[in-house]
Amino acid sequence: SIQGLPITREWTERDESGCTEDGVEIKVSSKDAKVILVVEKEGVYNRLSEERIFDRFPCILVTGKGFPDLATRALVHTLHRELELPVIGLCDCNPYGISVLALYHCAGDRMGIDGRKRYSVPIQWLGLRPSEVARLKGDLPETVFQKLTDLDNKRIASLLDPDHSFLAEEDEEEVLIMEDNGYKVELEALYWLGPDYMGNWVLKMLKDEYERVLVE
Repeated sequence: SIQGLPITREWTERDESGCTEDGVEIKVSSKDAKVILVVEKEGVYNRLSEERIFDRFPCILVTGKGFPDLATRALVHTLHRELELPVIGLCDCNPYGISVLALYHCAGDRMGIDGRKRYSVPIQWLGLRPSEVARLKGDLPETVFQKLTDLDNKRIASLLDPDHSFLAEEDEEEVLIMEDNGYKVELEALYWLGPDYMGNWVLKMLKDEYERVLVE
């Protein structure tokens, strides 16, 4: 969804002129958005929408409700290309969440010719990162720390594969921290730190990342 609206196949049918196969023109515009924030989980997306995070920092909120379908990836690609906005990803601190963000960057071979590279976007992993979890460990209950499974370790190996182009060097270091720690943490764990913590944390991260992009 994007600000509560469903993402449908019109985004995969839209041509370079902005028209669908039925001749319907879809115009893309934004008054002052600075980034596109892709959220892995629908529940976290809903929470940020309710808090109107986009009023506190101009951004476009999108969620694929887990692994995104082709229409969601096409939408994010269109917004990135036509609005020239950076794409930032928010996911659980686990291999599954990182894999969800990686799919926006480049789909697997199983997606076919249309799905693999056509709708790829450069996406930055905003959080939740293992280094952030380590900083907060003393403030979180033990119950939020889940042991990595064999499947998690297989996903980590896949993410660290030299042929996998999603992770930057500093991101690989974060994944190695996760592997060494042997545990994973969901975004919802941040609710233990107070009802306003999630929104304030995301807001600070967005501002910091946007300023970093401007410097570069």
